[in-house]
Amino acid sequence: MERHCIIGEPTLLSEGLQHYLEIYREANVNLISLEDLKTKGVVILTDVQFLWIGVIQEIKWLLKLSQKIVRNQPKIKLFVFGEFKDPRSIKSIFKSGASGYLLSNCRTQILKEAIHKVHMGIPFLDPQLTEIFIDNLLQSHHSIASKNQLTKREKQILQLIVQEYTTNEIANKLFISFCTVETHRLHLIQKMGVRNTAGLVREAISCNLVD
Repeated sequence: MERHCIIGEPTLLSEGLQHYLEIYREANVNLISLEDLKTKGVVILTDVQFLWIGVIQEIKWLLKLSQKIVRNQPKIKLFVFGEFKDPRSIKSIFKSGASGYLLSNCRTQILKEAIHKVHMGIPFLDPQLTEIFIDNLLQSHHSIASKNQLTKREKQILQLIVQEYTTNEIANKLFISFCTVETHRLHLIQKMGVRNTAGLVREAISCNLVD
């Protein structure tokens, strides 16, 4: 018999999941509150095969909890329910040790597929998030392609922007006009797919475009 544990308060999500696991998978299911986990520690998860963490709003706390559980119980298959839809948060959840990530409104068929895939050692991501990841990937490819098209002058200006030079200081250093610097800045913003100068700095550092 499968041994499951659900961490979370008695909510519609946790009780519905418990009902599904007990009735349709004939599993042994325990529901543990976050308070019990804090008090008794991860030792209470010994012999658990599948662990489900309910919706936790604070991403840092969720990641810390996941890492602690997997570190102490490395054989556990960890599923996380959440409302996070941005690729960065989801990647962090998997890096913290989760085997599966599902949105709280997923269907029972998705639960069945998730358990099957993870049992086979295959990480599972809720299909509702696939489109978001594809869009993000396409945007990244477009952004990289645009960055590869930066001119020598644009790269010079980008370097100085990252070094916190003002527009006037850049103009004086490169012997060009204030307006020319601003024009290059706008072109950089368009090519790199960001909204402002802060975005330029972030992307330049992230993609190693500056020294």
